[in-house]
Amino acid sequence: MSAGLIVLLLAMALPSFAFAADTPVFALTQEKSDKDIKVVVTADKLTDMYAYEVKLTFDAKKLRFKSASSSIAGFSISPIVEGNQIVFAATKIGNKAGENGKSVLSSFLFEPIGNGNTEVKLTDAKLVKSTLDSSTLKPNVKLTANLGNSAVSFKDIAGHWAIASIERAVQLGFVNGYTDGTFKPNAQVTRTEFAAMLVRALDLKADLAADVSFKDAGSIPSWASAFVGTAVEAGIITGYEDNTFRPSKPINRAEIAVMVVRALEWKVDQAKKSSFADRSQIPAWAEPSVAMAAEAGIIKGRGENKFAPSANATRAEAVTLLLALIDSKQ
Repeated sequence: MSAGLIVLLLAMALPSFAFAADTPVFALTQEKSDKDIKVVVTADKLTDMYAYEVKLTFDAKKLRFKSASSSIAGFSISPIVEGNQIVFAATKIGNKAGENGKSVLSSFLFEPIGNGNTEVKLTDAKLVKSTLDSSTLKPNVKLTANLGNSAVSFKDIAGHWAIASIERAVQLGFVNGYTDGTFKPNAQVTRTEFAAMLVRALDLKADLAADVSFKDAGSIPSWASAFVGTAVEAGIITGYEDNTFRPSKPINRAEIAVMVVRALEWKVDQAKKSSFADRSQIPAWAEPSVAMAAEAGIIKGRGENKFAPSANATRAEAVTLLLALIDSKQ
């Protein structure tokens, strides 16, 4: 990176003045891009704009951010995404004149993961001139996008308590139905299946080279090996004391609670006790995690204030819990 570019980017972090006259006017427009939503940021009444920084907000439950690009020739930083906010900046390079009048600044690509209408807002903008003078504005312009109705339909989830969660999980892409058109919401989930769901839900990159050194590694389906290895390397899933993974074993609710707390990277309070009526049945190694996950509203009991730690988790329970995990990280 050139010294001039470093100076320019530093200028974007310095205090700035506000426009008094001929304030730039911003707009958001929508373009269809295959199945994605493309949001374009334009600005008018520009004066010698050499670099810019924009901040957008969006509904992370309806849109998944994919990428950002600048229409200004030069250099752009990787977008910074935190929850429902995106910060993106770009600058020209070298002895170039700034932009004047009207110009397209940047484009943002989103994948629809929900239905109906949703809003994308441009909340903040910072403009830098070639003289390194900068200005901060609060455009507060918004775009309403219609995502249509892409709800997934399975023939065995009508009236099920988790129907909304199942449809959202499928739209997010971390779980699928079966070829016969069913979802099997009450079917048990194996340790292998949950590892795959968890890695997808956390948007971790499944590493084909991840080390799977369990004694029964040969029993892990080939399609799932990368998911299991990635979850193990991330410290989310472990094997048993005899160095087996037991891929076909149904996962129980106590195990899931521990994995969720690990995925959230919470510091486990070993003194934490749950308030479930069947607390005495919760293994000591799992109770602090169960208590923390329940307190955060991520995991729930099964009725009569019982947690049922040894009960095998169903597909409906797994997707509902993973959605709560996703939401808690935003």
